Amino acid sequence: MTDLLAIWLPLALSWAMMAAAQPVVAAGISRLPDAAVHLAAFGVTQDLAVLVESPIIMMFSASVALARDQESYHLLRRFMLTFSGVLTAIFAAATFTPLGRLVLLHVVGVPPDVAGHAAQALRWLLPWVPAIAWRRFHQGPLLASGHPRLITYGTAGRLAALAAVVAAGTRWPALPGATLGAVALSASVVVEAALATRWARPVIRGLPPGNARGLTLRRIWRFYLPLAATDVMRVASRPVTTAGIARATSAGPSLAAWPVASGLVMLLCSAVMAFQEMVVALAGSGAAEKRVERFVTAAGVVFASVLAVVAFTPILDAYLRFLVRLPATLEPLAAAGVRWLLPLPLLLAVRNLLRGLLIHRHRTSWVQHAMTAYLAALIAVLAAGAWAQVPGVVLAAVATVTAQAVEVGVLAAALASVGRPAAVRPPEVAVGRPAIPTERRMP
Repeated sequence: MTDLLAIWLPLALSWAMMAAAQPVVAAGISRLPDAAVHLAAFGVTQDLAVLVESPIIMMFSASVALARDQESYHLLRRFMLTFSGVLTAIFAAATFTPLGRLVLLHVVGVPPDVAGHAAQALRWLLPWVPAIAWRRFHQGPLLASGHPRLITYGTAGRLAALAAVVAAGTRWPALPGATLGAVALSASVVVEAALATRWARPVIRGLPPGNARGLTLRRIWRFYLPLAATDVMRVASRPVTTAGIARATSAGPSLAAWPVASGLVMLLCSAVMAFQEMVVALAGSGAAEKRVERFVTAAGVVFASVLAVVAFTPILDAYLRFLVRLPATLEPLAAAGVRWLLPLPLLLAVRNLLRGLLIHRHRTSWVQHAMTAYLAALIAVLAAGAWAQVPGVVLAAVATVTAQAVEVGVLAAALASVGRPAAVRPPEVAVGRPAIPTERRMP
């Protein structure tokens, strides 16, 4: 299992570092004038940016699965440039015209002072989508060639660039807080994209010629669009959950406690989010997949156990009281949310395992169908719980766990219908083995 750990751990560290970006920016904004307004504006800005980028997030998985030779690499790059270009054009149309402010005021419904700062900050996030698409595309060959540590180094460079911009912006204040946050985010992803490109070039030159999988642009579109829709629905589930809490019992306190509870759980779950791309890279033979399945399931159990230790010991009280400084009236609600979310690390680990196996088999439509089932189950449980007057935090946690279990069930049924692959040679993914000539070894 040490070889699997060596592949997964760098990816997990990369996820953890990405999770650290938001508190770094928030810490910087809080040291500038009008911190409350600019923190709110930055939050809105980031939510909209994540919504726009969501269709491109699965490019990492697509690159691992498809870019295995020269022609398929160039076809996928053409697709990535076209798709990210369209998303960037939509983003530009929304941010450099009155449409953006109208969306902020009348769709999102933020106050006018927050909308003004958010509209200005959004313009500085224009490089966000193309930079993320480019770096996730180039991370695929790095993982497929057995260099996951370079992905970690790139994320470390991203976090360092973000911290440097935030530190400079607070030391020499020249930009409003929300704008500083947007500049820091854009600069950091551009740095990470540049590093990924630099390190991926030798790997790409070493790819075999031809198009062994017979890919075409049409096939790539059919492969990828379900993945794009899946992540858009994932992002959409957040406001759906918020709307459900708002209609439940104890709505006000629950809306304040839920981000604290879910944020802590997702922090502990961040490591299991790396399993999807890992599974896509390693799948290929029945024996190899069984090893990966055992590893992923064991890791899910470990992280669920860690969450249980946190949730049912004084650690949780210390976290809520001294680190978060949550008001005493909200502590019981947040604690209840954390405890009801206890199965989530294991469910997410298994979900990413099943997704990775289906993506490797090019059955991406099932990934979208499972996410549709997740969203339907989430809405149904939230509606039923609001009618039954369940407290908002408990309702959100139960709905999230139930919906995740439904998604896992659909994915498992889909994989069972597809079946296991024949006992063929697994893909060449081994940490430390360069897929390029010796004189071009990676750093």
